[in-house]
Amino acid sequence: MAKYLAAAIDKPTLKPYEISQTLRGQLHYFTEGASARQWEHSGDPNAFFFPLELTSELYDEGVFYVTSPLDDQNQAEIEITEEQEDFLDWLISNQIEKVKVSEA
Repeated sequence: MAKYLAAAIDKPTLKPYEISQTLRGQLHYFTEGASARQWEHSGDPNAFFFPLELTSELYDEGVFYVTSPLDDQNQAEIEITEEQEDFLDWLISNQIEKVKVSEA
């Protein structure tokens, strides 16, 4: 399975964080849609914006919510995995909001 590196855009000296292909496909669950569209890398599919306030809430709550395209009236509550929790902790501990992901 492919591995990816998440690099802090605003902290280029910080060592990139290795993530799995699975987590790479889940990163959009942890971004803020409206805020993410307002930053300079918003057109880059490998760049992500993780507002620290939202990231901290997700980390503290331990769950995120997903709305099905087939049933927009209900949301499913999904518990974060250990890998997701570790990634959120890396973001919070290093005060990172802007990340660029590349294949390792």
